[in-house]
Amino acid sequence: MKRRELLRGAKLASKIPMYWAFRRYGRPVLPPLAMSFVVTDKCNSLCKTCNIGRRYLDDPTVADGELSLDEYATLAKSIGPLEWVTFSGGEPFMRKDFADVVVAVAEGTRPRVINVPTNATLVRATVAGVAAILERLGPTRLVVNVSLDGVGEDHDEVRGFRGNFASATKTVQELRRLSDPRLVVGVNTVISRFNADRAGAIFDYVQGELRPDSHVVELAQIRPEYHNQGDRIASDPALARAAIDAFSARARSAERSGVPRWVKAFRAEYYQDVKQELAQARGHRCFSAFATCSLMPHGEVWSNTQRADVLGNVRDFSLDFRALWQGEGADAARQRIRSELCHCETSNVAYSNALMSPRVLSRVVGRWVLGA
Repeated sequence: MKRRELLRGAKLASKIPMYWAFRRYGRPVLPPLAMSFVVTDKCNSLCKTCNIGRRYLDDPTVADGELSLDEYATLAKSIGPLEWVTFSGGEPFMRKDFADVVVAVAEGTRPRVINVPTNATLVRATVAGVAAILERLGPTRLVVNVSLDGVGEDHDEVRGFRGNFASATKTVQELRRLSDPRLVVGVNTVISRFNADRAGAIFDYVQGELRPDSHVVELAQIRPEYHNQGDRIASDPALARAAIDAFSARARSAERSGVPRWVKAFRAEYYQDVKQELAQARGHRCFSAFATCSLMPHGEVWSNTQRADVLGNVRDFSLDFRALWQGEGADAARQRIRSELCHCETSNVAYSNALMSPRVLSRVVGRWVLGA
């Protein structure tokens, strides 16, 4: 298994110089390595760190006219192979055809890994949806990350959904019962000013009681995707750094294999970068709109969900992604990204940026080999 993964990694690494040229000179125009598909603006949570649910509650019509299953199927055929795909929302399992959307995109893009975050409020729909995806997915790994931002009522308070903690823990348990070797059952914790002082208790509960295949931590972020500009959600930087250190110390002792082992290695570098930005913002070269991008629910393609440079709308290009990717709007977005250092800490983008840095990538490989 390690040998096969290393060979795949070497093949991917061989593409890196071409992406450097793409970013610097604009040629050759390469397809993305990873994409995020934000499939719906529907959400039933009223999280303190995100206003997607509040926006939908105030005006359910914001979810009208979202890309259809047929549109996703057509679009996917024009994207080409991807390494990593994320499906998110809103709450993706609120789409009744979500499993069909995932399968349609997977058939067109043949990703190695699919990642789905969920608020875990819809236990039955989530477990049935995951089972339906696995039934038709082929060899692709499926990572389902259940959100958990507190223990007991603390979680319900942060997420704005009574009974969410119980449903989240039940979702983890039910997903594990599927016993599919392609399925990685994960937990995602967002550290904010609402829970940073209790971060250690959250980590202990997740790793001691839930024991998921993977546990990842992120800091609460201001993003156009979340409609939370102007909100005060960030924790005190000292508390944030302490939370990252506490999590990293626990994560080092966790044995991982396969996809979770790679995630652990990339995450370790990601956490170091986040801590550096907290201590002294220095920025970094960003490969959004070069190696990765985000497709929003109504067809807009963004550089990523934090920068939100608009490359165009796939409906204006007859659902031909390659035409949009090579268009004037994409060129203009890339010019902006080239001209500045980026300070966003979106984890999916951080993975792509790590791949494009020989120094960082070598450390990631070293961590993967050592399991550190």
